[in-house]
Amino acid sequence: MKKLIFILLFFSATKTIKAQVPDTLAYLQSIVATKAQYIGQPFSVLMNNLQIQIKFYFPFASMHADKTKETSTSFAFYFPPTAEEIDLTYPHLEIYWLPSLNADQSRALRSQYRSVGWNQQIATHYSMGIIADIKLRE
Repeated sequence: MKKLIFILLFFSATKTIKAQVPDTLAYLQSIVATKAQYIGQPFSVLMNNLQIQIKFYFPFASMHADKTKETSTSFAFYFPPTAEEIDLTYPHLEIYWLPSLNADQSRALRSQYRSVGWNQQIATHYSMGIIADIKLRE
């Protein structure tokens, strides 16, 4: 009987975990669908409206001529405890900035707070960045 209860609990937990991903995906798709209300606004507007918490981020400096410019940042809602679990950060939002942010500051914060993923100091750093575009990465 204990085995049966354990098996039922295991399968119900598995279904719950799998059900969260489509909900997260659908929620992020709704943000992208209504991105016009966030474009041109500081990131703090989107951050304050999020119904799920940012757990992890990764800055991108994609201008080959100037790596001090952070052109976009990916924001994930799962913090991977190991490098092997980095794929579990998907889906995530990629925010494009205009003007670009200071990539050196972002890298310094990332180095300093790598083990915590996301915190108030990082949120403050990104809060005034102006959103140019929002894309979903699945």
